[in-house]
Amino acid sequence: MSSRAPDGKPPLSELVTELDPEQGAASPAGSLRGAYVVCKLDDRVDVLPLVEGQDVIVGRAEDATVRVDSPRASRHHARLRLEDGAVVVTDLGSRNGTRVNAAVLRGESRRVESGSIVGMGPLELIVAHTERALDYEAPLPEDDDEPLPSEDSIVVADPAMTKLYQVLRRLAPTPSTVLVVGETGAGKEIVAERVHRMSPRASGPFVRLNCASMPEALLEGELFGHERGAFTGADRRRAGYFEAANRGTLFLDEIGEMPLSLQAKLLRVLENRTVTRLGGTQEMTIDVRFVCATNRDLPAEIAAGRFRQDLYYRISTFTLEVPPLRERKAELLLLADLFARRFAHETGAPAPKLERDAVALVQAHAWPGNVRELRNAIEHAVVMANGPRLRAEHFPSATRRGTAAPDPSQQQTIRDVVEEAERSTIVAAIAAEGGNHARAAKRLGMSRRALLYKIAKYKLRG
Repeated sequence: MSSRAPDGKPPLSELVTELDPEQGAASPAGSLRGAYVVCKLDDRVDVLPLVEGQDVIVGRAEDATVRVDSPRASRHHARLRLEDGAVVVTDLGSRNGTRVNAAVLRGESRRVESGSIVGMGPLELIVAHTERALDYEAPLPEDDDEPLPSEDSIVVADPAMTKLYQVLRRLAPTPSTVLVVGETGAGKEIVAERVHRMSPRASGPFVRLNCASMPEALLEGELFGHERGAFTGADRRRAGYFEAANRGTLFLDEIGEMPLSLQAKLLRVLENRTVTRLGGTQEMTIDVRFVCATNRDLPAEIAAGRFRQDLYYRISTFTLEVPPLRERKAELLLLADLFARRFAHETGAPAPKLERDAVALVQAHAWPGNVRELRNAIEHAVVMANGPRLRAEHFPSATRRGTAAPDPSQQQTIRDVVEEAERSTIVAAIAAEGGNHARAAKRLGMSRRALLYKIAKYKLRG
């Protein structure tokens, strides 16, 4: 943030003292959580990671961790502390009390959930948690002074996300099939992986298969495997994804794209828990938990005759809906800070801060690409800034231009534009390589099999 705002107020970063993680207690064994607070004072914003066992004192005093220059705040107004993965707020006998959501604390303590708002005078602190994988250990250089969230960390501050993770924790230990729904880029795969990591199957394999990435004939072979001689080119026996996920979890992404004929075969596997390789006769019993995901409206697909109703009922025993990022306003700056620190760490640069115009941009943009788009935009900004301060000018031009929420009626048009661009790129690559599919696939950065699928999808002449 800038050294002095245009209104003469100091940036909030001058009023917030970073905690020293080396002075904190060790995180509890198996802890899933790290914690942050988003500090909001007038139009100034900063993000403060909490450290296990360290006090965050809020008040007017010079030695306060977060200073509030307001007569409505006491010298030592309140304390926040991360204890065993939970955030505890304590009012320190303040004159006006400490607001926690709809309640007012007076000389008492309370554990607060992710998404809670703690207020004193003009200051608001939004509590948020970062969900981490069970086996995560942050690999940091010796001279680093702040733990860095892992690649698959999830910030949980929005009430809808908090509720989702509460359900997820109860659901994960069960063997139930789970359907994860939400827009592209919202984080469905990470939620699916959390189901696996929090389950008794965490030590087993987590196998991913994107059902939209290959044509029907290839998809069936990938799922079921095949015996030697099952078809031309099958020169050896191969286990399929069902077998590979045995005693673990099979994540079927984009299940709404699965052909109808394969949907019937998947339904039989779900009901009988047995598979037979292509070209084989021996049934094999599998012990697999299924997690499926889609960005499609499956009831609408059923009505259109593109998805089996019986399969839908079978996979949607529990449905987890991941809200789009534009509805998770409390998480925007936390995610932006997390991504900025991660990319800076990867390049050996100091952790950057978002300037006021960058904060305004992040909060105003609709993020139609959700978390994936935000991550890419922050990476772009970190590279372009080449320093510790990220400004709006460092973000991609598309992000600076587009701030309105997408019109749902235009989503098909957008898909058409994307598909046409992909089709044109493939045609150009094939032409440039003189019709050689292997070289064209290499030029495009995809496998030959994926290219053949795209050729069939767009009805191109090879």
